[in-house]
Amino acid sequence: MIHLLVIAASAAVIAKATASIVTFALADFYDEKRVKQEVAEANPNNPPLDPSWFMMMLSKADDDYQMLVRTYIDPILAGRARNQHLQEIVGNKKRPLSIQEKRSNRRLGLGFIAFGLLVDIYFTGIPLISMVILIGIYNLWPWFKESYRLAFKENRFGIIHLICLYFAVMWLGGYFFIGVVGAIFSGLCQKIQMITQIGAREDLIDVLGQKPEQVWIEVNGVEVGIPFEQLKLGDTLILDVGQMIPVDGVILDGWALVDQQRLTGESQPVEKSAGDTVLAATIVLGGKLRVCVEKSGNDTTAAKIADVLNHTVEYGVDNLRAEFASVEHTVWPMLAGGMFGLLVGGPVTGAAILGCNYVVGIVPLRMITLLNALSTGSEHGILVKDGRVLESLKDIDTLVFDKTGTLTLDKPHIIGIHACREHNENDVLRFAATAEHRQTHPIAQAILCEANKRNLELPVIDTAYYEVGYGIKVKIENDEILVGSQRFMTLEKIDLPKEIQSHADRCVIDGRSLTYVAINKKLAGAIELDATLRPEALEITRWLKKERGLNLYIISGDQEAPTRRLSNDLQMDGYFANVLPEGKAGLIDKLQIEGRKVCFIGDGINDAVALRRADVSISFRGATNVATDSAQVVLMDDNLEQLKTLFELTQAYQENLSLNYRQAVTKSLLSSLAVLMLPMKFVIVEGVWIITFIRGIHIATRPLLDESSKKIEIKRDENSIDSIIETYFLDNKNVK
Repeated sequence: MIHLLVIAASAAVIAKATASIVTFALADFYDEKRVKQEVAEANPNNPPLDPSWFMMMLSKADDDYQMLVRTYIDPILAGRARNQHLQEIVGNKKRPLSIQEKRSNRRLGLGFIAFGLLVDIYFTGIPLISMVILIGIYNLWPWFKESYRLAFKENRFGIIHLICLYFAVMWLGGYFFIGVVGAIFSGLCQKIQMITQIGAREDLIDVLGQKPEQVWIEVNGVEVGIPFEQLKLGDTLILDVGQMIPVDGVILDGWALVDQQRLTGESQPVEKSAGDTVLAATIVLGGKLRVCVEKSGNDTTAAKIADVLNHTVEYGVDNLRAEFASVEHTVWPMLAGGMFGLLVGGPVTGAAILGCNYVVGIVPLRMITLLNALSTGSEHGILVKDGRVLESLKDIDTLVFDKTGTLTLDKPHIIGIHACREHNENDVLRFAATAEHRQTHPIAQAILCEANKRNLELPVIDTAYYEVGYGIKVKIENDEILVGSQRFMTLEKIDLPKEIQSHADRCVIDGRSLTYVAINKKLAGAIELDATLRPEALEITRWLKKERGLNLYIISGDQEAPTRRLSNDLQMDGYFANVLPEGKAGLIDKLQIEGRKVCFIGDGINDAVALRRADVSISFRGATNVATDSAQVVLMDDNLEQLKTLFELTQAYQENLSLNYRQAVTKSLLSSLAVLMLPMKFVIVEGVWIITFIRGIHIATRPLLDESSKKIEIKRDENSIDSIIETYFLDNKNVK
């Protein structure tokens, strides 16, 4: 009975393995076919090809497997905190799997299938070794293809040739179990590499975020609601308070205060009236507009920025080349050792010495260390979307900040209240707060916040006389209060005293704004507002200069005066003002041409192109969708102090890598000597591999940001052979 059960289980394993091999192999083939088909369909003369029912069934089976990996394996490897942060960033979007990621998932699955077949062979003796060899060849095929490309296309010899030779001798020599374990490790490495770059450079979502389902247009003097998709050029669009402007156009009538900072970088809202242009992705803070639609959809200024982003050349290399780039320098020592082993002990000894290069083991250990770092970062509120940041951040020498929204907050603050005639500061502030108490725009919130600080009691408004137009007009008992801009005061025929006019002229120069308050057609005073500096900005910029030795710059679309003032306050090395979105990217390019490694921090639509161009890019969780999509790192707490944590995390990550590198070199030299002098050569090699890898995992998974383990040191005997070898070979080694 037991034998029957074993045979039945074996048959099930064989059937499942066969089906999986066929499915994965044909799915790989179908992926290539689809890529070629997409290229063919780009030619209008070629009609699209419908997949056969068999291919559709095959695709469904593969999709089910991919979903299984995404649901159960990816969260384990990526870490729950990072997975949650990624979900918060992308919302309900489903991230499409790339062809490379699908293939790595298949090869990982095939590695485990081969392991299961070996176990089946061990217990039943059924001759299934040919299937195991088939899986081994299939999983190693990309390595052999890359070896061929490197040798005959680039005329270059690399470490991948020696690794392929080592595995070929191992498989031909009958070391199938070791080969299968290697295949699983290889699949895991490729899978982890994919995970560490999830969300790094995905296609941008709509630059406007969520489009309005309905808009209001004027037809024969009547406001009519229509679906956004039906909006046409030349339509008269009606825009009210709080609405995002979805088109580019010209104002026909009305007045409004428009927030353009996410698109242009201007720190203060801009007054707009008849004849002025408005841009998509900006917000109406106050007032009402009738706008003639001139551009919509992909023709708007905001959408053109997205188009530039989508066509920006991305950096990246072939996965196999990327995997071995950090250990390529060991190829000639490895080859020399193998040749010496061949001459001294024959082919087996030579091949075994090729396997003694444990520095190659840094590849999977680097991935494990990286996963540890990404998970640690997420636990500290830092979402590292692209793991390569932890490699490149150590080389950064210049850090460039966007001004508005990055060094300053979205909400301004009151820096002065200028009262006139018989009124005092509290009178002016009380009048303004009373009028603005229903408003939600940043200026209103700043006024209400200051009134709350001063514990001012606000009178009750007669709602029958509450009006929002070019400004705000309210009636309290027998008094009429007006709050708004200088233009609003002019329209209401309210004169400005000379002292108030001088304040207005100074504010224009300094890049600040004035909100005017009048009572009964006479000016009561003006409230001066300025951008609010982030409370942590001064401390973090000092730390970056003192502890990291970085050059700090500001790039802003704002005016010269406020940008210069902020640069001086934060002791920056320089600043650039009045910079257009494409100009920001150009300045990043200029700094890079000068030989600098640049990190850029921004949060707006106008920052997105520069974020793509920088060597390292950082944004905030509360930034625009385009900025968080473009950035490689997202600070989930919206706090610049997290930069300190990010740099400390990078340093600890590099220390872990360095320590693993040193121990790998030591073990490589010792095992090479053992292979030359002792029998059971492949057993020695793989045994030391296991020891080295277990030790490496211990180092790779150490806490990175704990105070007791920031600087990782291992106490050891200074006279030990490990210490002597490391001192002799590595004191002056620059670990890559």
